[in-house]
Amino acid sequence: MKKGYLKIAGTILAATLLFTGCAQTGSQSSVISGNDTKILMCMSDGNDTFRAMLADAAASTAQNLGAQFDLVDAQNTIETQADQIRSAKEQGYDVILCLPVDADTAVELEACAGDLPIIFMNSCPADKRLKADQYMYVGSNEQVAGQLQAEYILDKMASRDEINVVIFKGEKAHSATKGRTEALKTAFKNSGKKVNIVFEDYADWSTDKAAEMLNVFLDLNKSFDCVISNNDSMALGAVEACKANGIDPSSVPILGVDATTDGCAAIASGDMAFTVYQSATGQGEAAVKVALALANHQSASSSGLDVSEDGKYVWVPFEPVDASNVASYQ
Repeated sequence: MKKGYLKIAGTILAATLLFTGCAQTGSQSSVISGNDTKILMCMSDGNDTFRAMLADAAASTAQNLGAQFDLVDAQNTIETQADQIRSAKEQGYDVILCLPVDADTAVELEACAGDLPIIFMNSCPADKRLKADQYMYVGSNEQVAGQLQAEYILDKMASRDEINVVIFKGEKAHSATKGRTEALKTAFKNSGKKVNIVFEDYADWSTDKAAEMLNVFLDLNKSFDCVISNNDSMALGAVEACKANGIDPSSVPILGVDATTDGCAAIASGDMAFTVYQSATGQGEAAVKVALALANHQSASSSGLDVSEDGKYVWVPFEPVDASNVASYQ
């Protein structure tokens, strides 16, 4: 992706055009900034469905609140993202929303931003890299997602003495991968039940990669009782692999996270058992509200959102979704 900046009017179509590199700067409507606040959102990889939803929600909220919103996509390249943030100051931006390519590079990204505040999203940097009202994180507590997945399996399989689990993880460096997986395993360990992880690997949020991995696992003829994925896309890959191998996915609980449109449809049809709703709309809205507060030299607490006691985080709650309530999320 070139380093040019594209103004969009808050629609997913505009975001998609930018992600694919098909749009030119002059082809999109300009968002008029009612209060002269300029927000730059630095995307890590716009091809991801949930990240695209975040961008759309943020753009819509910025437009509704009268701020200028511009979006750039680093296409999963650390150096590109650093250059985009470094250029933000000279381009006249007041605040940055950043979905980091690698959360471990937060200190470098903060250095690139100079005195501009950064609201991190989607992948959380280490706590020591965050600072109240300067470098904050807006998202959902990933530990909760893993805990909810474990609770679902432990409840559904309460009569079993032993459970064999397949786990598909997201990107290795992503905070959601770490948080969700660690919480899942901790909950299993603390349950007192014998839980065997019979297969575990990084499928990088990908439907195709998860399907390929499960196909290989199934060729080994090993026993498994459920498939737990860090997101819905990988869970849907597990559904595909089960069907391709003559396994009814409803007979083997398949779990995801995000409650995407496709994930909810799979739950409604019985192909998936459970997901965890992560509100892209809620996160996008909250991030813009925090950004506007910081850009105007106010505390994030003035946004009216639920800011953590240390002032570093704004949490948007996760919600469990299964067949009993999936209709409310479709």
